[in-house]
Amino acid sequence: MKKLLLLAFVFTMTSCYTTKIVVGEGAIGSQTIKLKQTHLINGLLSFEIPEMKQIIDKENYTIITKHSFIDLALNSFTFGIYTPTTIIIKH
Repeated sequence: MKKLLLLAFVFTMTSCYTTKIVVGEGAIGSQTIKLKQTHLINGLLSFEIPEMKQIIDKENYTIITKHSFIDLALNSFTFGIYTPTTIIIKH
């Protein structure tokens, strides 16, 4: 019983899944753009694609894609129907 409880605890404590993409030398300044991307049915359908034209002319930037705790909570409350993703662009 203790092993099952520990296993359940480990799976509920994973709060953030992060992907970091560095373009050029990475973020040089301290400017950040925070966007949300909406997925449905565990990512099978994607509706709201964030507008990233603001950084196309930049040479050095960092893109961080993550599923925050709130994103995962919304995913679990809707049983995977609504799956948001947080995108942070630093330049």
